[in-house]
This record gives sequence, structure tokens and C-alpha cells, in this order.
Amino acid sequence: MRGGLRSFIVLSAVSSAFGAWIPYSQIKNRGESAFLNCLESANLDPVVQGDSDYATDSSPFNLRLQWKPVALVYPEDANGVSAAVQCGAENGVNVNARSGGHSYAAFALGGEDGHLTVSLDKLRHLSLSGDTATIGSGNKLGDIALYLWENGKRAMAHGTCPEVGIGGHAGQGGFGLASRSWGLLADQVQSLEIVTADGQIRTASPTENPDLFWAATGAGASFGIITSFTTVTHAALDSIAFAYTFANYGAKEASNGLQAWQTFANDAVNKLDTAVGLQIHIDPGDTGVVFSVSGVYYGVNEAKVNSTFAPLLKKLGTPSDIFLQKQDWITSVLYLAGVDSISQLNTTLTPDTHDYFYATSTFVSAKEPMTQTASDALFEYFYGPGSDTSVEWFAIFDLYGGGDSAVTKVGPDHNAFNARDALYSIQYYGTIPNGTVSDADGIAFIQGMKKAIESGMPSTQFKEYVNYIDSTYSAEEAHKRYYPTHTANLTSLKDKYDPNRVIHFPQDF
Repeated sequence: MRGGLRSFIVLSAVSSAFGAWIPYSQIKNRGESAFLNCLESANLDPVVQGDSDYATDSSPFNLRLQWKPVALVYPEDANGVSAAVQCGAENGVNVNARSGGHSYAAFALGGEDGHLTVSLDKLRHLSLSGDTATIGSGNKLGDIALYLWENGKRAMAHGTCPEVGIGGHAGQGGFGLASRSWGLLADQVQSLEIVTADGQIRTASPTENPDLFWAATGAGASFGIITSFTTVTHAALDSIAFAYTFANYGAKEASNGLQAWQTFANDAVNKLDTAVGLQIHIDPGDTGVVFSVSGVYYGVNEAKVNSTFAPLLKKLGTPSDIFLQKQDWITSVLYLAGVDSISQLNTTLTPDTHDYFYATSTFVSAKEPMTQTASDALFEYFYGPGSDTSVEWFAIFDLYGGGDSAVTKVGPDHNAFNARDALYSIQYYGTIPNGTVSDADGIAFIQGMKKAIESGMPSTQFKEYVNYIDSTYSAEEAHKRYYPTHTANLTSLKDKYDPNRVIHFPQDF
């Protein structure tokens, strides 16, 4: 048992006004709390402050954000999730789902103290029928990739980190290197099972509760707890992994490199094959900042890679290092994840990692590619302040559009994901050395990257990627950045499915 009827001093009472939290009274008997009694009666065995498991169970992926849930529960199925949501609703306790727990803002723990975290660890069912997979939302990307590979050599487009849970990833977009061919992970979802704020277990699809399906495949965290996804899968392809490294670039060469890269990717005449997953990585190295163009080209040989990238390399110059390697699908998954063994994709066998960090993002649109002025400012920042900081940072540019990309060829309102016009995303990430750099200074340093671009393109309203969620945003700012044209509809749907804001975090609708 995780908890049982233990006697510890716990936080125990909520205000009678829903969502208006007051401090818990200290009591010595769990039985005096109607909320905890409700969870116990549903056999949900809550973990609360004072329990031996609490510190570990409530530890966030982002150690900078130590929110304290009033309780964590581990339901075994959708009925258990429903019971947990109803206990929260009946007792004025806000509820959040935790799939993998990798929210950059720790919203699985509420984004503030005093929420109920419904952890989906036990919802790990996986099945495959033909090319259709049914995936419990407690599964993580590594487990899914391994299962699909071992059961028919199937695959999906999704992110590279094995520990990321499918719930938030698919529920809010879900980009992967194969997305230009197959779409975002959310686009590959055919239907889903979701527990809404009234405790109902609903099926949502393009034909059943279609408005809920639209919202939950792009803004899922606000609309309920997704317990299962039904998705299409694809034949797992061999590929050539490639990387062209330019360790001797300075800021100007790197800025020109980005300009050449985005022109190459966005060429309307010589369209880039959708089988190309393409990135730029910017990393501080031992002898200076390193610029590299890398990715995966699916279903081709090395000669095709060389001919495809010859025009770009002509503009970039001679790389300091070239890496080309033929890989089957699962080897590519390992390579992109940065792990060595297939066993490391089985997340039940490997402990998750944690970090003390801040991250944020930018989408650059195909219609407004980054100007020379903006890229000059960005790379002056990377190669200037970025070469002289204790923050352990990186930046990744992921190509979403270009050519006939499956991400961008669907309409702007295909689902709640609100950046179908994106040419590429930029993720800015920095590990803040606790005790050496203050949180405020570390955050300001990473924000300086984004501000460099925005100062160079002052009239552009940049969108951002909600799965790289910025923990500093108010709800208003988050809606403007993540859902600029969808906020009104999402707010209306939130009023319909969750009028009392049972499912709540600081940036929801």
C-alpha cells in the first residue's frame, strides 16, 4: 500500500468556495478530511505530506519548481481516474494529470501548491491491431517505440526523450523528426478516451464529441485527463543519420549559416523531401560555441543524402566534422535519444532524470522567416554572452514546415495546435547551476536569446510551442503565445466541459 490509513500531520481542509485555497488545518487523523476519505473510499490510497513516499512521488522533473500537491493518487484504470476527479470536484480541490511528469513548468503537480495529482503510471496498456495502436496514457515514448518495433516493426512520429509521457506530448502537439512525413503525434491520434471534469469517461474523435477531440489534441491538459489514445502507426523505416559540424564558426558565419539553412528548407521550387527531419544545434563546447546541421533522412541511401545537402553545404562551407550512418528505425530512436542500449527505452527499468532549469521557445513562420538583422543579434548573443556563462545551455532549431510537410499542409484549425504556419521552432534551454547562478539571472540569460530575435523583428508576433512551456507566463501571456487564434474557442469549450475549473493550472483557460 502506498498510504493506507496512516496517522500523520497532514494538510486537510479546503475552502468551501471552489478553487479558493486557504491553509489546511493541522489534524492528526486522516479520517477527519472529507477529501482524503473520498479518495480512500475509492481505493485510491492517497500519498500525502508526511508519508514516506511523498518526497519522491512529488519530486518534479524541473527541480526549480517544487510545488506541493495535497495528495497524489495512482489509479489503475479510467474508472479510478474518474473517481479521483470526482473527489476533487466535490471537495473544491483542483486536479491535474501526470503522464510522464516532464512539464517544464511542473504543471502535473499543479503549478502551485494544494492540487491533486492523478498519476497515470499504472495505465500502461499497449496493443496493436493492424496499423492501429491503443496506448494507455501512462506510457512513455521509449516504451511505445520499443513496443511498436517489437510487435511488427511499426513506428510513429514523436519526440526523442524516452521518459516523456504520451499524455502531454500528444495532447499538446508532439513533434518528432518524422513529423514532416507523418504529422505531429496529435495528428496521428484517431480517437482518445478522456475523463472530463464531471467525472464522465468520454470517447472523443472526429465523429464523437468532435469539439472535445479538437481541443484535446493541442490543448489537452486543460480539458480533462486523457486515459488512452488510439493512433495510426507506420512502417518503421531505415534511415541515414547525418550531422555536419562547424566548430570554427564565429557569430557572423553562424548567422549566415542559419540564413542559408532556412532558405534551403523553405525553397518553394526545389522542395525539400518530407522524409528529411532537419535540425540545427547550437551548443557551447570546450573551445567555443559549436554550430551543427543534423537530422535523419528516412528511406534513402548515403548518396541521396550527399546530393540533397550539397547545395546547402556549398553555402555553409567545409564542415569540421561529418557524420553519416545507416540506421534501422530502433537504432535511430536510440541515436536521437542519446542512449546506447535498447533496454534504456524500457522506462520501467531505468530511473527518470531531473534537472534544475528554465526553457522557452520561438516559432519562426514560413511567411516571416528570420531576418538577417534578427539572426545576427541571436548569434552575437550565442557567441558573446553564451560563451561566458555558468548556465549550461543549448538551442535546437527543429524544421516543421518546408516542402509539402504534413505538419503545415493541414489547415490552421485542424486541431487546437496553433502553429501550422511554422517553418521551424527554436527551443532555448538552460540548466541553472544552483548556488552559482540565481534563478532570476539564469532565466534572464535564456530569455535574452528570445529577446535578441524579437528586437530584430519588432513588428512580428511570434508564437511559441506549448510543450516547451514557459513557467514565467501569466495565463494571458501564455494564451497569446501558444493559442493566439484559438483562445476564444478554447475558452468557450472550457466553459462547456469544465465550468468550475476542476482541471486547473495557472495557464489554462
